[in-house]
Amino acid sequence: MGAGPSIMQTGKTMTIQNVYLLHGKGGSPNGTVSKLAAVLEPLWPQLTFTRPLLPHNDSQALAERSVEFLEQLQLPHGALLVGISLGGTVAAKLQEIGRDDLHVIAISSPTWADGVVLRERPARRVAIYSSQDEVIAPRTADWPRLAAIARDFPWLNHSTDQHFTPLARLFGWYVEGTLAEKIGTDPR
Repeated sequence: MGAGPSIMQTGKTMTIQNVYLLHGKGGSPNGTVSKLAAVLEPLWPQLTFTRPLLPHNDSQALAERSVEFLEQLQLPHGALLVGISLGGTVAAKLQEIGRDDLHVIAISSPTWADGVVLRERPARRVAIYSSQDEVIAPRTADWPRLAAIARDFPWLNHSTDQHFTPLARLFGWYVEGTLAEKIGTDPR
């Protein structure tokens, strides 16, 4: 397999080859992230997509367990983690506790859940959310200070399945290295 797309982030060329799609609380690799993979894989066949089963598929499991799981997963250097809801939060926390080589796109994710609280602003973190999303609304206000790129889209809600087309466009802009210049554009 050849090298993935090269992208520029904070003055360094990064190559992404591996993408991990992380489900939300009570979800599974066979739910929304499976549907998202079905949209992204044909558009980006040179990338390897993986959908792990995270401990928070059990809605009673604490977010901390999923962060610990991701630590043990031995993710490849420079991998891109695309997390839906809690999946984005735990991916972002993993960056903060020693994996700043990772790229994270947090979609409809809170900035805190259970004992996991985001505190840092890594260069390769993107947050796409809606402050009007009733599920996460009280926990989105800090995204602008916690993500290098943060965008509040009023149309984005917690029913992620309804938004695959604009999310695929945002994903594409990120792997192409153009998200920073295009983020002001509505991807719908």
